[in-house]
Amino acid sequence: CWGLSLRPIVCRNPNQAIRRDPNSRGHFRMGGNTAVRTGKNAAALFAGTLVKMIASFAFIIFAAAKMGLNDFGKYSLAIFYFELFLSLTATAVGILLTRDLARWKRRSGDLLTSASIMAFGLACIAPIFMFVGSYSLNYSEDTSLAILIASLVLIPASLSVVLEAALVAFERAEFVTFGNVFESLVRIPLSVAVLMSGFGWLGIMWVLMFSRVLLLIFYIWAIRKVDSPQLTFRWRSLRRFAVRWKTFAAENWMATLYTSLDVLVLSYFSGEIAVGLYTAAWKVVRLGSVFSKSYTTAVFPVMARLHGKSKDSFGRLYRSTIRIMALIAIPAVVGICILSSDVIQILYTDEFVESTPVLRVLVWALLVEFLNPFLSHALFAQGKQNKSMQVAGISLAVNTVLTGLLVYRYGVVGAALGTVLGGLVATVCYSCFLMPKKDLISTGVVFLQVAVAAAGLGVTLWIAQHEILPVKIVIASLVYGVLLFAVGAIRLRDFHLAKSLVLSRAAS
Repeated sequence: CWGLSLRPIVCRNPNQAIRRDPNSRGHFRMGGNTAVRTGKNAAALFAGTLVKMIASFAFIIFAAAKMGLNDFGKYSLAIFYFELFLSLTATAVGILLTRDLARWKRRSGDLLTSASIMAFGLACIAPIFMFVGSYSLNYSEDTSLAILIASLVLIPASLSVVLEAALVAFERAEFVTFGNVFESLVRIPLSVAVLMSGFGWLGIMWVLMFSRVLLLIFYIWAIRKVDSPQLTFRWRSLRRFAVRWKTFAAENWMATLYTSLDVLVLSYFSGEIAVGLYTAAWKVVRLGSVFSKSYTTAVFPVMARLHGKSKDSFGRLYRSTIRIMALIAIPAVVGICILSSDVIQILYTDEFVESTPVLRVLVWALLVEFLNPFLSHALFAQGKQNKSMQVAGISLAVNTVLTGLLVYRYGVVGAALGTVLGGLVATVCYSCFLMPKKDLISTGVVFLQVAVAAAGLGVTLWIAQHEILPVKIVIASLVYGVLLFAVGAIRLRDFHLAKSLVLSRAAS
């Protein structure tokens, strides 16, 4: 949250107060330890997640070439089920734990115990549903076996998510960063070795189990080093945690299901090869959302505290964040859409050429991937988890109808189109619940300004289509920057404020 303009709030610790910035023309900025800690945690989470995503993406490219389209589709489907049920078992628990620890750190022992019990219990139940899903959708024998192995990995993985949430709440995200990097450095080389040794893609699932167990052991050590909470079981605490968790779980489960319907429906109608083509495009999109998710995770404890102290400051926080995300995501969407054929040819073999039209449609979900996690967490910080649950329910209903019809009619491209439309419906609903009318209008103006500049970037890429790729990117980036100034999306005072913040950080 560096550079956000905030009004002063009452704070007992003067080092954490909101200080006046003489270079911000009457605005205020988050000062002292709060801004430094938030910036450090956001940077740490971004660095760790980026390393993990790049390493995983590099492995996906290698695996796609090594396995071939058919086996890659089976492997992708097994990993999809693992990530789907990991979100269903642990994500809501982690979000609630982060919020509660940010508010009531003195109760860390009770909260962490309750969250761990919840996640462990859900991880033990999940294999039943995974088995039923794989059986009812008639997957191949080796795909079903891989899903069974993935269900066993859920226990250490779910507990790791809970401990990650606690570390974020304690604002010690550097341990999460190290854990992500450590897990990737174990899993990726071992997975490559397994494939090169001829053990097949099923061996990679056992490597996943080994790496997640090691990650859990590391997080247990990190929690003891950071806080040493006294883990004590109290039935009353567990019951209260479960009552609060129900709303978060309902929202998370509906949101997870509506974002996962594409692969589920696609695997039913079109099979595992279609899943492989779709995953190849989807991995490119997911790589671009690292910044947003890292920032959202780091800033969530701050939002939860800030909303109770100063609603004006909270408003400035989400408006500035949405503006920055628009400046980053919209040109990326336009650029990848124009260059989709180049991207697929560079990353994958000729066997995946049919992923090009999928990427051309699916890349528009990148904007949704940027905005929706932050918007939903902003509602959580406001205590409006019921509103977020309503959005998830609306999106689930819309996506169920759209994805089923579009996949049946258009196959893999239809799955991509359903994902984009369903996500855009969620974005509109989140925004309406979060922002008052005047903020909605100002945000719409910002998006229109950035879209005009991004359209100029797209035209430039199309005109320079016969140039080599680095030249096209440089020219289009310059055009985009000039157009941002021309339409008023960026002003000189933004650079003056950024300069003052950099100088103040250096002086401190």
